[in-house]
Amino acid sequence: MPHIPDRVILRAWRQSGESGRIHYVAAKAGGGERRLYVDESSALYTVLEGHLLAQGYTGPASGKPEE
Repeated sequence: MPHIPDRVILRAWRQSGESGRIHYVAAKAGGGERRLYVDESSALYTVLEGHLLAQGYTGPASGKPEE
């Protein structure tokens, strides 16, 4: 089975106004990047959500100043 030593998913975030979806940027094998998204019905969503929560990220900023 092939092993991929490099990071494939570079960034992940939630878009404002969307629920149940995580956007992410994946590295392409030949160089460059591709922006994609995954819905909560996917196993990848659970993996990304776990990593985001471990970093303390719960969602996009609301745009409202903190009180």
